[in-house]
Amino acid sequence: MFKATLQRALTLLPLALPLYLVRFKIGPLPTTLLEILLLALFVVFTISHGRAGWKDGWTRLGPWRWAVLAWFIVTLFEVWISPSIRTGFGLWRAYVLEPLLVLIVLAASITDENAERAMHRSLFAVTILLVLWSVFQFATGLGIPHPWDVSIAAGRRATGPFPYPNALSLFVTPIGAWAFCLWLEDRRRFLSLATAVAAAIGIALARSNGGALAFAVVALIGIILAFLGKPIKGAKRVVSGSLLGASLIAAIVVFAQTAWRNKIIAIATLHEWSGKVRLTMWRETWDMLKAHWFFGAGFGGYPVIFAPFHKATYIEIFQYPHNILLNFWSETGIAGVLVFIWIVIVWIRRAQPRQNPSLIREGQGWVSGRFASLAPLLAILIQGLVDVPYFKNDLAIVFWMLVFLTTFTFETKTTPTDAGVV
Repeated sequence: MFKATLQRALTLLPLALPLYLVRFKIGPLPTTLLEILLLALFVVFTISHGRAGWKDGWTRLGPWRWAVLAWFIVTLFEVWISPSIRTGFGLWRAYVLEPLLVLIVLAASITDENAERAMHRSLFAVTILLVLWSVFQFATGLGIPHPWDVSIAAGRRATGPFPYPNALSLFVTPIGAWAFCLWLEDRRRFLSLATAVAAAIGIALARSNGGALAFAVVALIGIILAFLGKPIKGAKRVVSGSLLGASLIAAIVVFAQTAWRNKIIAIATLHEWSGKVRLTMWRETWDMLKAHWFFGAGFGGYPVIFAPFHKATYIEIFQYPHNILLNFWSETGIAGVLVFIWIVIVWIRRAQPRQNPSLIREGQGWVSGRFASLAPLLAILIQGLVDVPYFKNDLAIVFWMLVFLTTFTFETKTTPTDAGVV
């Protein structure tokens, strides 16, 4: 009974991720509703599976075990480097410990394709729900925090339930890019298509340049691979060719318009205000890292260690430097950067094709199918060029969920024709 309940809870876990926004204290300790739910999940798992369950989950990590262990040790060490050990440990608990425990529990509990697809549906469902929230928010202006609560003409930006627009984009972009590539390899996945469309709308309403770039690049690569891959005839090639042609026409139309072309060039070259802010922040972060090159600022220590190097006082001090390399270097030092590169390499090597098994056996679409499992990673890396795609309660868990769903293998309990549900 416990095991069945646990598996259902795990497959619904993505829907609970935004609950980290519900914050409170238990005595002197700050926590969130998501953390309480995760604690209950871990307790139920221990009761139902015992120590053998944790051992089995760890064993199932396979090639991930050493990378995960290195990430655990390096980041925990950086807590003691932090100028505030209490702050560093609290963030480490949310960004490292809990997500890795979730990964182990998933590895031990979600072992067949039915449960895997149920998790797909939950990830896609929460993406669609967040975007629906954002559509209502954008249309009415209700619930948008300052300073994004202006008129649509003045540049209103939707945030969903989150405190700032990029939080919405960072959540939906990798899931939406993944969903789009899954749909490209199997047109019966209508929920995947709906998720991709919803994610694109969410990115647009959040006015996220990084999210738009990441989604567009991943989608275009997916379309090209689907067009060039096998089978070379039939409806799949027609649809892929149509999408590719439409993409090229749209690009030509956009760049033919001087205002749009100049706008895109300004964004791409970081000559808009947000780009200039990032360039300034990166220069000052580099000055900081030259003085703290090996250990960085410690976990959660960036705002404090960065402050003496901050000369552009017209810009606030952010929690992170908004670049994936500088983020990890500042938080986890050189060792953390190397471990993260290791994680990326393992993801690339272990990415699993998810399309119709009969096509895999025939050698058809394997490259594009494998790319679908790399799509969320590529989206995270591209968006991370100008943002913070990992160091946040929900994003850290989504990261390891995506690792699990795209790199692990699952027992087949359904026929190939059932694959189109997601």
